[in-house]
Amino acid sequence: MTGPTYRATLWPLLSEAISRLFADEAIPLAGNIAFRTIFSIFPFLIFLVALAGFFGNDTLAEQIVGYILGAAPPELLKPIGPEIRSILTVPRSGLLSLSAIITIWSAMGGVDSVRVGLNRAYDLKENRGVLWLYAQSVIFIIGAAFVMLALAVLIVLAPVFFNLVDAYAPDIQPSLWLINWLRYPFVVLMLTVWLLICHRVLPAKPLDILDALPGVMMTVVVWIVLSTAYSYYLARFNSFASTYASLSGIFAAMFFLYLAALVLILGGEVNRVLVTRRKFWSSPQAPNLGQK
Repeated sequence: MTGPTYRATLWPLLSEAISRLFADEAIPLAGNIAFRTIFSIFPFLIFLVALAGFFGNDTLAEQIVGYILGAAPPELLKPIGPEIRSILTVPRSGLLSLSAIITIWSAMGGVDSVRVGLNRAYDLKENRGVLWLYAQSVIFIIGAAFVMLALAVLIVLAPVFFNLVDAYAPDIQPSLWLINWLRYPFVVLMLTVWLLICHRVLPAKPLDILDALPGVMMTVVVWIVLSTAYSYYLARFNSFASTYASLSGIFAAMFFLYLAALVLILGGEVNRVLVTRRKFWSSPQAPNLGQK
């Protein structure tokens, strides 16, 4: 057999990615991402509600967020679930008001923290202007809000479509249970697309989709396992209540976001290791394992 061959086992790849995770100081960076995410969630929801009210339908934001939250483990939503629903039920307007501008500025912090984390994972130095980074964050937030409202419209129209099919083509027999059943793959698909956009757009150097896909898929899978395991822990072995008393709920949510942020950065590190190894083994300096 001639020609270079290379078989990358899973453990050496993960081991190198994890070592890079510590070398890139991802531990404190993940804490920053968790804090800024909590800080930006509610401003983003306020902006989403205001945008829905601007289009004349205050319930769109509540429908899409409620649909997505329905796929999350209940134990993870207990700390912030009531506050989220209270925000969604308050009609808001005035997208051009000072409060709306402050809201968008606060939500930009979450986007910026993810950008910093991915730049660190891919070993990139930020060379874009501050104004462009601010504009990118604003576009990211507004784009995400419009996409969520568009999905809310589809969710609202789905029952109407099923009723029409029942009336004019009863043999097909569609059912509303399909919407609820599709909730979980729909949320997984949204997470995957969101992560791909983050890896493709936010870092200082655009990454090809195929290069970003391994780390994205790993992140989604680990997030699902992590949310299930953490939900099980909160339901049966929760020690936050005895440690943080009345603040236990918010600390439990922040710790989960901290772990999720670590996994997000780890996904970038995995992609970085894969790209580096691929370049090495395709270079002329790579050892030819097929030759004796």
